[in-house]
Amino acid sequence: SAFSRMHVQKTWSGIMNAPVSLDNVVVAEMLWATYKAVFTVSVILLVMVALGISSSPKLALAWLVLAGAGVTFSCLALIFNALAKGYDFFNYYFTLFLTPTMFLSGVFFPRDQLPGFIRVISEFLPLTAAVELVRPLFMDQWPEHGLRHLAVLLVYAVGGFWVALALTRKRFKG
Repeated sequence: SAFSRMHVQKTWSGIMNAPVSLDNVVVAEMLWATYKAVFTVSVILLVMVALGISSSPKLALAWLVLAGAGVTFSCLALIFNALAKGYDFFNYYFTLFLTPTMFLSGVFFPRDQLPGFIRVISEFLPLTAAVELVRPLFMDQWPEHGLRHLAVLLVYAVGGFWVALALTRKRFKG
Protein backbone atom coordinates (compact mmCIF):
# COMPACT_ATOMS: atom_id res chain seq x y z
CA SER A 1 0.00 0.00 0.00
CA ALA A 2 1.34 3.34 -0.94
CA PHE A 3 -0.32 5.04 2.00
CA SER A 4 0.72 2.31 4.44
CA ARG A 5 4.27 2.52 3.10
CA MET A 6 4.19 6.31 3.35
CA HIS A 7 2.96 6.07 6.95
CA VAL A 8 5.63 3.57 8.00
CA GLN A 9 8.42 5.46 6.25
CA LYS A 10 7.16 8.82 7.58
CA THR A 11 6.86 10.00 3.97
CA TRP A 12 3.29 11.14 4.57
CA SER A 13 4.42 13.64 7.22
CA GLY A 14 6.84 15.18 4.73
CA ILE A 15 4.24 15.36 1.98
CA MET A 16 1.70 17.02 4.25
CA ASN A 17 4.23 19.79 4.96
CA ALA A 18 4.83 20.34 1.24
CA PRO A 19 2.57 22.47 -0.97
CA VAL A 20 0.62 19.52 -2.43
CA SER A 21 -2.94 18.44 -1.89
CA LEU A 22 -4.25 14.98 -1.07
CA ASP A 23 -5.73 14.84 -4.58
CA ASN A 24 -2.26 15.48 -6.02
CA VAL A 25 -0.87 12.57 -4.02
CA VAL A 26 -3.61 10.24 -5.30
CA VAL A 27 -2.97 11.33 -8.90
CA ALA A 28 0.77 10.86 -8.41
CA GLU A 29 0.26 7.35 -7.02
CA MET A 30 -1.97 6.49 -9.99
CA LEU A 31 0.64 7.81 -12.42
CA TRP A 32 3.47 5.97 -10.65
CA ALA A 33 1.59 2.65 -10.79
CA THR A 34 0.72 3.32 -14.42
CA TYR A 35 4.37 4.04 -15.22
CA LYS A 36 5.41 0.72 -13.66
CA ALA A 37 2.78 -1.08 -15.75
CA VAL A 38 3.87 0.70 -18.95
CA PHE A 39 7.51 -0.13 -18.27
CA THR A 40 6.69 -3.81 -17.72
CA VAL A 41 4.47 -3.95 -20.80
CA SER A 42 7.20 -2.31 -22.89
CA VAL A 43 9.77 -4.89 -21.82
CA ILE A 44 7.39 -7.78 -22.51
CA LEU A 45 6.53 -6.45 -25.97
CA LEU A 46 10.22 -5.95 -26.77
CA VAL A 47 10.92 -9.54 -25.74
CA MET A 48 8.03 -10.73 -27.92
CA VAL A 49 9.48 -8.93 -30.90
CA ALA A 50 13.05 -10.06 -30.15
CA LEU A 51 11.97 -13.70 -29.90
CA GLY A 52 9.79 -13.49 -32.99
CA ILE A 53 6.62 -14.30 -31.06
CA SER A 54 4.86 -11.44 -32.84
CA SER A 55 6.02 -8.91 -35.33
CA SER A 56 2.66 -7.32 -36.00
CA PRO A 57 2.65 -3.57 -36.49
CA LYS A 58 -0.49 -3.70 -34.35
CA LEU A 59 1.78 -4.20 -31.32
CA ALA A 60 2.02 -0.41 -31.10
CA LEU A 61 -1.75 -0.29 -30.63
CA ALA A 62 -1.53 -3.19 -28.15
CA TRP A 63 1.00 -1.11 -26.20
CA LEU A 64 -1.52 1.75 -25.97
CA VAL A 65 -4.30 -0.60 -24.85
CA LEU A 66 -2.04 -2.15 -22.22
CA ALA A 67 -1.01 1.30 -21.02
CA GLY A 68 -4.73 2.05 -20.63
CA ALA A 69 -5.15 -1.21 -18.72
CA GLY A 70 -2.30 -0.05 -16.47
CA VAL A 71 -4.23 3.13 -15.73
CA THR A 72 -7.38 1.11 -15.06
CA PHE A 73 -5.77 -1.32 -12.65
CA SER A 74 -3.81 1.41 -10.89
CA CYS A 75 -7.10 3.23 -10.22
CA LEU A 76 -8.72 0.04 -8.92
CA ALA A 77 -5.72 -0.67 -6.70
CA LEU A 78 -6.05 2.82 -5.23
CA ILE A 79 -9.51 1.87 -3.94
CA PHE A 80 -8.00 -0.98 -1.95
CA ASN A 81 -5.16 1.30 -0.98
CA ALA A 82 -7.62 3.78 0.54
CA LEU A 83 -9.35 0.97 2.45
CA ALA A 84 -6.18 -0.77 3.66
CA LYS A 85 -5.51 -0.76 7.37
CA GLY A 86 -2.12 -2.42 6.83
CA TYR A 87 -0.02 -4.51 4.49
CA ASP A 88 -2.02 -7.68 5.12
CA PHE A 89 -5.15 -6.07 3.70
CA PHE A 90 -3.71 -6.46 0.20
CA ASN A 91 -4.18 -10.21 0.44
CA TYR A 92 -7.88 -9.43 -0.01
CA TYR A 93 -7.16 -7.48 -3.19
CA PHE A 94 -5.27 -10.39 -4.71
CA THR A 95 -7.46 -13.17 -3.33
CA LEU A 96 -10.90 -11.64 -3.77
CA PHE A 97 -10.38 -9.49 -6.88
CA LEU A 98 -7.32 -10.20 -9.00
CA THR A 99 -7.27 -14.00 -8.84
CA PRO A 100 -10.95 -14.50 -9.77
CA THR A 101 -10.59 -11.83 -12.45
CA MET A 102 -7.65 -13.71 -14.00
CA PHE A 103 -9.55 -17.01 -14.04
CA LEU A 104 -12.70 -15.46 -15.52
CA SER A 105 -11.07 -13.18 -18.11
CA GLY A 106 -9.82 -15.73 -20.61
CA VAL A 107 -6.14 -15.31 -19.76
CA PHE A 108 -5.63 -19.01 -18.91
CA PHE A 109 -8.46 -20.77 -20.75
CA PRO A 110 -11.24 -19.82 -23.18
CA ARG A 111 -14.17 -18.00 -21.64
CA ASP A 112 -16.61 -20.07 -23.71
CA GLN A 113 -15.91 -22.94 -21.28
CA LEU A 114 -17.46 -20.91 -18.45
CA PRO A 115 -21.10 -21.42 -17.42
CA GLY A 116 -23.43 -18.98 -19.19
CA PHE A 117 -24.16 -16.56 -16.34
CA ILE A 118 -20.49 -16.39 -15.32
CA ARG A 119 -19.50 -15.76 -18.94
CA VAL A 120 -21.90 -12.80 -18.99
CA ILE A 121 -20.40 -11.44 -15.77
CA SER A 122 -16.88 -11.93 -17.11
CA GLU A 123 -17.75 -9.83 -20.15
CA PHE A 124 -17.75 -6.76 -17.89
CA LEU A 125 -14.45 -7.36 -16.10
CA PRO A 126 -11.59 -4.99 -16.92
CA LEU A 127 -9.07 -7.77 -17.54
CA THR A 128 -11.46 -9.46 -19.96
CA ALA A 129 -11.68 -6.20 -21.90
CA ALA A 130 -7.89 -5.92 -22.03
CA VAL A 131 -7.47 -9.55 -23.13
CA GLU A 132 -10.17 -9.24 -25.79
CA LEU A 133 -8.48 -6.13 -27.16
CA VAL A 134 -4.85 -7.23 -27.01
CA ARG A 135 -4.87 -10.91 -27.95
CA PRO A 136 -6.06 -10.31 -31.53
CA LEU A 137 -3.57 -7.45 -31.94
CA PHE A 138 -0.74 -9.83 -31.03
CA MET A 139 -1.90 -12.07 -33.88
CA ASP A 140 -2.13 -9.16 -36.36
CA GLN A 141 -5.94 -9.12 -36.25
CA TRP A 142 -8.46 -6.51 -35.20
CA PRO A 143 -10.45 -7.13 -32.00
CA GLU A 144 -14.18 -7.72 -32.15
CA HIS A 145 -16.32 -5.24 -30.20
CA GLY A 146 -13.29 -3.01 -29.63
CA LEU A 147 -15.28 0.05 -28.63
CA ARG A 148 -17.25 -1.88 -26.02
CA HIS A 149 -14.05 -3.25 -24.48
CA LEU A 150 -12.44 0.20 -24.49
CA ALA A 151 -15.58 1.56 -22.79
CA VAL A 152 -15.31 -1.11 -20.06
CA LEU A 153 -11.69 -0.11 -19.37
CA LEU A 154 -12.61 3.57 -19.38
CA VAL A 155 -15.55 3.12 -16.99
CA TYR A 156 -13.41 1.15 -14.54
CA ALA A 157 -10.56 3.66 -14.78
CA VAL A 158 -12.69 6.77 -14.28
CA GLY A 159 -15.01 5.16 -11.75
CA GLY A 160 -12.12 3.57 -9.87
CA PHE A 161 -10.23 6.84 -9.71
CA TRP A 162 -13.19 8.82 -8.37
CA VAL A 163 -14.09 6.15 -5.81
CA ALA A 164 -10.45 5.95 -4.71
CA LEU A 165 -10.25 9.72 -4.45
CA ALA A 166 -13.44 9.88 -2.37
CA LEU A 167 -12.32 7.05 -0.07
CA THR A 168 -8.87 8.57 0.36
CA ARG A 169 -10.34 11.98 1.21
CA LYS A 170 -12.66 10.30 3.73
CA ARG A 171 -9.81 8.31 5.27
CA PHE A 172 -7.60 11.32 5.84
CA LYS A 173 -10.34 13.66 7.05
CA GLY A 174 -11.75 11.29 9.59
